Amino acid sequence: MTLNSINLRYTDAGQGLPLVFVHGFPLSRGVWQKQLEAFRSSYRVIAPDLRGFGESEAQPGPTTMAQCAADLRALLQQLATGPVVLIGHSMGGYVALAFAREFQRCCAASCWSARRRARHRRSGGGRRAMADKVKAEGVRVVIEAMAPKMLAAGNQDARMAARVLGFMAPSTPAGVIGALLGMAERPDATAPLAQMSVPTLVITGADDTLIPPAQSQTLAHAIRGAQLKVIPHAGHLVAFEQPDEFNHVLTDWLKRSAESDSIRP
Repeated sequence: MTLNSINLRYTDAGQGLPLVFVHGFPLSRGVWQKQLEAFRSSYRVIAPDLRGFGESEAQPGPTTMAQCAADLRALLQQLATGPVVLIGHSMGGYVALAFAREFQRCCAASCWSARRRARHRRSGGGRRAMADKVKAEGVRVVIEAMAPKMLAAGNQDARMAARVLGFMAPSTPAGVIGALLGMAERPDATAPLAQMSVPTLVITGADDTLIPPAQSQTLAHAIRGAQLKVIPHAGHLVAFEQPDEFNHVLTDWLKRSAESDSIRP
């Protein structure tokens, strides 16, 4: 589907309350396969490839989180979803926050996995430096740096590690560079988090070294009424590495939120 001058690819299946799964950096929507399979019988499940990742096109220049949120909003408008539950991993969580801030009436609830509360003051320079390396050496420098950090250090599943590489492989230089520059420009989120008014769940892996659980705890504390769940034996890519436990936590939260009338489609 062509949206905002790019071809955006996505998965859309099932019926009911829409759950929108937004992947992290530098991944693609395939990381949510176990969630799409598990929830499609009870919910409508939607998972886009963000611009420049997976099968979606990219454009030159920085890709801000606000731009990704606008792409997502355009997609949901075309799909006539109404309010949705946003489920964002890492960079996808940044996109989810930008979406919730800009399009409040379209967000019924949010679940964030492995994302920071605020941009570290030194992270912008590091991301710009990495963007320069990608320009000079290609996407492989990001894949080589990020892939070993996706799973728990004790995970020896070679097949799972190979699949992580597969989720990263389609990423384009323009997409990776644009996302790095866009994340470098990401504004501090402290104030917007304090203003969040929708039910929010924060999920993290106990063995996440990219965004340790303490940072997820800080994030949850910054959001009024947010719940935190730490999943054992999981690294940064918690939903892929421990899908059964992740799905159980998400299912329980969705059911309890619906029973209390916290989530209103």
